[in-house]
Amino acid sequence: MRIAVAEFQERVAPRLEQTESFVLFDIEGGRVVGRKALRIDASFWDTVDFLKKHGVDLVLCGALLPQSFHLLHFAGIGVIWGVIGGIDEAISSFLAGGFPYPPPARKRWRWGKRKKWR
Repeated sequence: MRIAVAEFQERVAPRLEQTESFVLFDIEGGRVVGRKALRIDASFWDTVDFLKKHGVDLVLCGALLPQSFHLLHFAGIGVIWGVIGGIDEAISSFLAGGFPYPPPARKRWRWGKRKKWR
């Protein structure tokens, strides 16, 4: 299995569409057997083809647009979004099964009082 982590300054990139590099991890038997960093000089639409060409099965990222999610899904690439922190911590958490999926929703605050129905 090959996992691509969107990178921004040694951390998981907050937006998948704005990343300029990926770190590819080769996973066999539940452990990392290879690591490679790749820089991308293309638009996001070309990035999907780039990931598919390199045999990526799963992408870890902070956030992404719904259009990007669908592009990756239809290309046969899985996505886990909502990942925060360092790249090595993200991979070790993934291998340990520590990601809540889907990511927990943010609390929504109501301003003002709620009207009672009679």
